[in-house]
Amino acid sequence: MPRHAKSAADPANPSGPGPSRDVVLLAFEGVEAIDIAAPASAFSQASLLGAGAYRLHLASPRGGTVATSAGFALADTVPMHALKGPIDTLIVAGGEEAAVRHAIYEDGVGAWLAQAAQRARRVASVCTGAFALAAAGLLQGRQVTTHANACELLAQLCPRAQVQHDRIFVRDGALWTSAGVTTGLDMALALIEEDLGRGLAMQIARNLAVFTVRTGISPQLSPALQAQADASVRLRELMAWIQGHLTHDLSVDTLAQRVHMRPRNFARAFAAQARCTPARFVAQARAQHAAALLRQTDWPQDKVAARSGFGSMDAMARALRQHLGMAPGQCRAGEALGA
Repeated sequence: MPRHAKSAADPANPSGPGPSRDVVLLAFEGVEAIDIAAPASAFSQASLLGAGAYRLHLASPRGGTVATSAGFALADTVPMHALKGPIDTLIVAGGEEAAVRHAIYEDGVGAWLAQAAQRARRVASVCTGAFALAAAGLLQGRQVTTHANACELLAQLCPRAQVQHDRIFVRDGALWTSAGVTTGLDMALALIEEDLGRGLAMQIARNLAVFTVRTGISPQLSPALQAQADASVRLRELMAWIQGHLTHDLSVDTLAQRVHMRPRNFARAFAAQARCTPARFVAQARAQHAAALLRQTDWPQDKVAARSGFGSMDAMARALRQHLGMAPGQCRAGEALGA
């Protein structure tokens, strides 16, 4: 995009007076339902807890009823061209390639975003909504991400964008992009945290029964999910249990006893099915949890290490470097938000 649509890169651009922030969620025919529902749930919770902190507007190219990819419809959407005033946060959802392409070129979403971005404090995309931002020219020279399956295509179509292939969301100034589908919730919680503070964002996460609040450095392809893909039911249940009991003794002997196997047989079966050793799986889980605590709390590093199951700060730092490629200070700083 020509740099004239750079207001999305200017966090100082105000959204206008008043305590409520106008959040626009842009849908289209064939939109991925969760791309809309997840951020909408987070921002609506924020308005309940934060005394009307946000006003949500569900928009679409023509307004009215919009069919989703899930087979149900979104009713009473506002025509996007009817939104004339300043926008605090503009979020465009994603969908399958044909639906996104039709929205951009046939329904004029790309051209409208180029114009609307100039009056928005910040602009964001969920999943393949990044392609609509690319069509609007908003990704030129910016760090961005999209669904793992679409990163290569985005890099080809927008060669001047710096596509991050393994981040669940990326912030570049006031431009935010998230990866596939459910990561829109992680991004929305980060946006709310920026506005209203960590405490309220964490309360929303608890209300929405979020298992863990992921930060921008979290990988798109969860190591735990990859490990569970070919595992038996018994080992999948064990992996889930490990995630919730990181401060416990998670030695091979203890884990083997929990699934009623001999330690040697357990270690072999786990490595064969999870494609990593039990020790590596535990260390990855602890590192991810420590990174989240470093971002989400002000706890000293020794407390974070203890709450993540590490015996020392040095052990935590080694695990963070090995499994995330980051030092504790980097996790705590803006890089954890995708900045």
